[in-house]
Amino acid sequence: MTQSKKKLDEHYEEFKEQGYTLFEGVYNPEDIALLKKTYHRLHESVSGTAFDTWWFANTCELAPTQMLPAVANPLILDFAELVLGPFVQLDNLSLAGFPSTSQTEAQGKVNGWHRDRWATYPMTEDYVSPLSINAISYLQELTNEYGPLRVIPGSHRQKIDINKEDRSRPHKEEQILHLKAGDVAVTHNGLIHSGTPNTSGDTRYFFSVYYNKSWLKPTDNHNGPNVQRIIKEARSRNDHRLLRLFGVDEQLDVRANSGFLDADEQLWAQWAAADKAAVKIGN
Repeated sequence: MTQSKKKLDEHYEEFKEQGYTLFEGVYNPEDIALLKKTYHRLHESVSGTAFDTWWFANTCELAPTQMLPAVANPLILDFAELVLGPFVQLDNLSLAGFPSTSQTEAQGKVNGWHRDRWATYPMTEDYVSPLSINAISYLQELTNEYGPLRVIPGSHRQKIDINKEDRSRPHKEEQILHLKAGDVAVTHNGLIHSGTPNTSGDTRYFFSVYYNKSWLKPTDNHNGPNVQRIIKEARSRNDHRLLRLFGVDEQLDVRANSGFLDADEQLWAQWAAADKAAVKIGN
């Protein structure tokens, strides 16, 4: 995994203005190959059964060794804490392989405009800190054939609504993003966005690490034995950030009742630094 060329505060300003920011080259070719291998292993395990699917959730439980490094990626978590504060929980971890469709069937269509889980319809043009964010990555370059990501910049702070009949059509204000393999687009949950049909003749790999505020109910189930082992190890190291990812926020009572007389970002920085300093190294 590599580091972003932009500073985190530059990403944050872009995120607040546009509703998304792009981290280039977060995953290297070895990371990408491992994630693809993991997807195919999971797909083969259900292929031809009643549970056959090309979309897998709860993947940190299904493949913890392969998936945990992405969930706990330090660069993305540092950014997530700028946006959400030190309240970052894993809502869901999805790994998917979109099948290809014909160019005729895909002509003039998008996959479906939407805002994400825990969003609300914007009622102000001011920036509002989200309840959740999505760290989206793809395991191949998003050419026109593989289906680029489409976003409507600034729609997290605009009263934009789209009629049902237009939700599968291109939008006049859209921006088309041809992400490279291993890039990560982090989106505000109020950003309107859509995928594009895959006409490549091959699988379109999609990888989503979706984070929410730690007091919300996660979509994934963190009670499985593999995740519980991660929690146990994190507790032994006093790693509050890792514990919080899987629903154990031991500072929540105090931090959610701080009095709110200091700027959020000032308090968040102090709390995040304290969490990092508390980790026991070498245990």
